[in-house]
Amino acid sequence: MALRQLRTKKVRTLLILLGISVGVAAVVGVTSLGEGIRVNAVDEIQQSHDLTLIEVSPGLSSENIILITESKVRAIRESGYAVAPYVKDAYVTQNKTYFEVNGISAEYMDANNLKLEDGMWFEEGTYQIVLGSDIGEKFSKIEGTEIGNAIDARIRLYGEEGRAVDKDIAFMIIGRLAPTGTKADDQAFIDINMAKKLSEKDVYDGIMVKVDTSSQAPAARAEIERLDLTCFSAQDEIDSINRIMNGVTLVLGFFSGISLIVGGVMIINTMIVSVYERTREIGITKSIGASEFDIIKMFLSECIIIGILGGILGDMVGVVFSFLIDRVGKPMLITQLGIGEFDHLTVINMEILMAGFLISLIISVLSGLYPAWRATKLDPVKALRQL
Repeated sequence: MALRQLRTKKVRTLLILLGISVGVAAVVGVTSLGEGIRVNAVDEIQQSHDLTLIEVSPGLSSENIILITESKVRAIRESGYAVAPYVKDAYVTQNKTYFEVNGISAEYMDANNLKLEDGMWFEEGTYQIVLGSDIGEKFSKIEGTEIGNAIDARIRLYGEEGRAVDKDIAFMIIGRLAPTGTKADDQAFIDINMAKKLSEKDVYDGIMVKVDTSSQAPAARAEIERLDLTCFSAQDEIDSINRIMNGVTLVLGFFSGISLIVGGVMIINTMIVSVYERTREIGITKSIGASEFDIIKMFLSECIIIGILGGILGDMVGVVFSFLIDRVGKPMLITQLGIGEFDHLTVINMEILMAGFLISLIISVLSGLYPAWRATKLDPVKALRQL
């Protein structure tokens, strides 16, 4: 009966379906764009970062800084994780080239997958230094130094009274790292014990903790944070991107879904007109014993059909819209922004399609409630007088 009633008003029904489907298509297309950007950003982080690596730094309390002492390093190591403490300091050459020197151990090299491109690794207790790929190139251009040359540098230390003391050191360059695409490219590396000696430190500036699988990272992080230390990993970046993009997608989906309000208003208007047009039918139906619930079902069944058809049609148009965004937008982003290649700019999944379908169904049903209620309030006697 509901389908027959909709077929008798084909143009009106098509206009309502158009309004609903355009709104659903806009929501599906914009949401797929937001999801595509999120997925691409997360994939980029997963490919360029090690999710089994946790970077630990000194903790902060309300009163002071929680330093990384040897006892804390030992406690983390006893938990069964690979631990690589390090110290870092800023040095400057005679030509005013500033660079960061990390004092590291063999465990640090393994945890960060550092590989030599040329030369060899430093020996323990020596002034030998290995340069990252970028800082090595900078030294070659500015300082005129290559592997086998010495580089004079200076570190500034501060005494107990805060007085600055400069210490001059001559390092022997013995190796250069292969490019890593990380901050290691712009750093230099020496033996950790020598670094502590030069900087006169008895604590560490950080620890790299390596777990076997990424699924072990949350448990390891919880154990480390119980020591009042601060943790950071690539998963933090992923979580941040997920939160931001979910919020952006929600806002964009809300604004693009405003067109669904137009579809809802069209349904309300059409159903109210239908109530007046079918006054006699309603009167007869009520006079032969139909309940108010029967009248509500009569009108809501039409709204449900409109919602189902509008959702399906809107999803189909949304998929096409998403495909066009991908075909047109992806080359533009690659060309204009100079970003790397990626598979798809938009991502369509069942969750997005189901959301579009359910939004259409809910809007249609809600829009039909008021007209259906109006129909139940018609007086059958007055309605029959129109016969």
